[in-house]
Parts: sequence; C-alpha cells; structure tokens
Amino acid sequence: MKKYLTILFLLGVLVYGCTQQTIIKETSAPQQQTTEGSLADSATVTVEIKDFAFNPATITIKKGTTVTWTNQDSAPHTVTSESGNELDSPTLSKGQSYSHTFNEVGTFSYYCTIHPRMKGNVVVE
Repeated sequence: MKKYLTILFLLGVLVYGCTQQTIIKETSAPQQQTTEGSLADSATVTVEIKDFAFNPATITIKKGTTVTWTNQDSAPHTVTSESGNELDSPTLSKGQSYSHTFNEVGTFSYYCTIHPRMKGNVVVE
C-alpha cells in the first residue's frame, strides 16, 4: 500500500510539473535572442548603446520586427544607415531611444555619425 501511495504521489508531482511548465510557456513572452546568427522571436528587439558600442552589434530578426536602440552612454550617439536612408536617428542623449520597424528583407548596416568606428548590422529574414 505504501508503494502504491508513493507512486501516486510521484505521478501527481509529475503531472503538476508538466502542467506548470506548459502554463509558463504559454503565458511568458517569447525570448528574444539577439546574438549574431540567431532569429529574434519577439516583435520588438532592443539594442543597447553602451561603452561606445552597439550591443549586440549584429542582430537577426524577422520581417516586421521593430528594433529600439537606447543610449546608455553619457556621450551622444546616432543610428545612421551606412548606405541609403533606412536608419536616420536624431542625436540620442543618455536615456533616449530610437526605434525603426524593418518591413523589408535584407542586411542593414549602420554606424554612429559622431563615433564612426561604432558599427552594427540588422539582418532581416
């Protein structure tokens, strides 16, 4: 009888754990993976401007995703397309952000006009 109760208890814990895991998966926001070579799953991706660099420097996103750059440096920065005019932020002071929704597939290279060595890429699939 003791064995039977132990097995029932373990099955109950297992069922409860699986149920909770499913609930967590269904209610939590999709994780954004913005490291080079990965595809962001959320509708908005954040790029941090910090220590005179775009972090992450390269992101891969789905078409229709909005990218928001936020300046965490005390120095001002811009987000400007290397070619074309896809990205053209105003000068961003500390705490300010710039957002752009990418509706075209392609690779979009950008830099900071104030600090041209700061470069980044958005790959839209």
